Amino acid sequence: MTPIRATVRLQLHAGFTLADAARQVDYYAALGISHLYLSPIWRAVPGSTHGYDVVDPTGINLELGGEAALRALSAAARAHGLALVLDIVPNHMAAHADNRWWWDVLLRGQRSSYAHWFDIQWNAPLSEGKVQLPVLDRPLQDALSDGVLQVDRDGEAPTLVHHDSRLPLAEAGAADAASADVPGLLDAQAYRPIWWRLGDDRINYRRFFTITSLAGLQVQHDDVFETVHRLPLALLAEGLADGLRVDHVDGLADPRAYLQRLRGAMDAACAGRQHPPLLWVEKILAPDEELPPEWTCDGTTGYDFMDQVSAWLHQPTGEAALAAHWHARSGRPASFAIEERLARQEVLERGLRSEFDAVLRHLLGMERDAVAADARWGRAVMARALAALLVRFPIYRSYATDQGSSEADQGWWSEVLEGVVREERPDTALAAQWIAERFWTEVPEPARDTLRVRFQQLSAPLNAKAVEDRAFYRYGVLLSRNEVGSRPDQFALSTRALHTRALMRAHRHPQAMLATATHDHKRGEDSRARLAVLSEHPQWWTRQTRTLERTAERIGLRLPPAPVAAMLWQTLVGAWPVQGLVEPHGFSARIVQWQVKAVREGDLWSSWTDPDTAFEARLETFTHDLLTHPAAAPVRRVLEQTVLHIAAAGARNGLAQLALRLTLPGVPDLYQGTEGWDLSLVDPDNRRPVDYALRRGWLADTRSWPQLLTQWQDGAVKARLLHRLLEARREQPALFRDGEYHPLHADRDVPMLAFARSGSHARLLVAVARHIGAQPARLGAALGDAHWRGAALSVPPGRYRNLLTGAEFTSDGSPTRLRQLFNGSPVAIYSTW
Repeated sequence: MTPIRATVRLQLHAGFTLADAARQVDYYAALGISHLYLSPIWRAVPGSTHGYDVVDPTGINLELGGEAALRALSAAARAHGLALVLDIVPNHMAAHADNRWWWDVLLRGQRSSYAHWFDIQWNAPLSEGKVQLPVLDRPLQDALSDGVLQVDRDGEAPTLVHHDSRLPLAEAGAADAASADVPGLLDAQAYRPIWWRLGDDRINYRRFFTITSLAGLQVQHDDVFETVHRLPLALLAEGLADGLRVDHVDGLADPRAYLQRLRGAMDAACAGRQHPPLLWVEKILAPDEELPPEWTCDGTTGYDFMDQVSAWLHQPTGEAALAAHWHARSGRPASFAIEERLARQEVLERGLRSEFDAVLRHLLGMERDAVAADARWGRAVMARALAALLVRFPIYRSYATDQGSSEADQGWWSEVLEGVVREERPDTALAAQWIAERFWTEVPEPARDTLRVRFQQLSAPLNAKAVEDRAFYRYGVLLSRNEVGSRPDQFALSTRALHTRALMRAHRHPQAMLATATHDHKRGEDSRARLAVLSEHPQWWTRQTRTLERTAERIGLRLPPAPVAAMLWQTLVGAWPVQGLVEPHGFSARIVQWQVKAVREGDLWSSWTDPDTAFEARLETFTHDLLTHPAAAPVRRVLEQTVLHIAAAGARNGLAQLALRLTLPGVPDLYQGTEGWDLSLVDPDNRRPVDYALRRGWLADTRSWPQLLTQWQDGAVKARLLHRLLEARREQPALFRDGEYHPLHADRDVPMLAFARSGSHARLLVAVARHIGAQPARLGAALGDAHWRGAALSVPPGRYRNLLTGAEFTSDGSPTRLRQLFNGSPVAIYSTW
């Protein structure tokens, strides 16, 4: 196996196949990458652009090129000293006709050999022992009377057809398919097609979040585990891949047991090799949460690091002014906790209603078995108590099982209960305590185990849907803190805290991924870095937004609602092209695409279920006119000047962020295309095609580091820093893998972070500046000496060479002036090898 140094995440689809990836292997090898980290390659729904809608985990997606293309990519990678990491999806599969296991369940119901594969509540109210399928575009009776639900007899076997969807017909019904009695035919099936609007209330199978087309798997069963992992393990055993990334591990019934089993299977598949196979989990951690220590994995895929390094760039003193401005301008809460609570309640009442009801029914059954009739809480009180617990749960989930639980999990539950007791009615609080007692009882009981699994599998999607997919699009204090893995109310992070987290990661998960951009991010890493500058100038930003809106109103533009407009201004400033608005129509199309998704996710003016197309059309007209109409040129000039005021500072932030990702303990992950400035928006914008010719050209750029800092706009300066640090990781892999981490501190309080990585024969010195928004824009991405205020840093003795400029200096351990160390750069990186 290839020793891990750095990964690159590649998004595969029909427009960028395994063969296309193979054509870029030489580029990534020259850049310094060690592993290609692929999005899911398994057979997926035809036309899938992401691969998480798997229909067959035992085969390679033919749209990507199939097994032959995978083998060719692996061979090309090996020839250049690279290896592959595969993304597996054990939590769910697509509820699609191409999924033969799902098809068989629909065909045979509870008699199917695969009925236990999917998490189906066969005895749910109104289900009548059938799978409830919310696939109809209108009520069932209307679908029948309108003739949009029909029998197709042209194939090998008759099927039920609704527009483009196909459903199987059981043998008992297929024999009568020649008749026109479709209602009678439906009665003979193991499923019931229902109106999609009834889905959130009636669906009786666990989904991925609220996506009805993705059915939850029960991978804890032996045959399900073996089928889902057979091919990935075979690819590991054959040496075609070096590691796995587990998607949405929090959706599983027992992540700890799953990871122990998977790690054992991976180790067995790779027995005898010099390096063990790599295993990462996609996991969102709260700011004070740690990965459970008993999980047998190499760490997370890096959302936690993305949050930490971004928070470190923010000025904490700016939060109050920005929050006050947001509240005054929008009328929305200044507290994210309030916005989050409201969103959680809404998602429980609507989007995840059937999942909530399933837990509630189970609790009521436990109550009937344990409590006399005249002492029961009853449905209404129990529902309030269950909701009170769920809306306060501060992390994705706890991990209690019949094998035990951690003190941390019990601590989270205690915190939640304290909030319920403090804030809810006495009957609700007592019922919540009763639920907690049932959850935590040590007496082995199947009902308790079921409660644990169902509660924990509900709290995770509730957190994701309510926080990331709703509250983030309602709370606009500063959008750079509304990111996957982050909490907007954890606005900033101190240097000491970032050091502490780096030391903890070096001790516990030294091979955890470090990401600052992903296929799921809300906005690009450099857009966040630019917006972070606003935390240093909150009053200035308040004045700029007023100027923007007054200018827009003066020329007759009709502004959107205040919260929508406030988020739009931030988005425009964060995503505004570095080299100016050269293609206004293309930029406008991207912003409109983001805007539609934002208002639908926020679910205040429009939504996915009930889109207000007239409102969305007005938004599109406003945005398009703002960015393209000649009459709106004055507003665009204000936007341009606003961006110019902070863009260079944002670039310095971006370079600092990149330097930390490449040098702190962990394995840096590069998201495709982010070698240069990443000002992307949420998907699908962050999955646009990559200009590889431009990036190959950056590798051959001969400009000096000072020149690149001055001419920073083209992105080559970021690519140079990335390339040079990846080269350093290739030159000294042991230093970055095992080197000790030593925080360093200046002789006075200045905005920076410094540390040394030390090995037996080499040392790396890293120092990066922050809170640099006051620097004159004329400096470009360079940094003026005034930032350091005469401060000095005690550098460990040795002879050092600057990795970016080649300059050398010798330290005897006495303090070195920071202005000398940085020499006009926002990052200072020196080595002793």
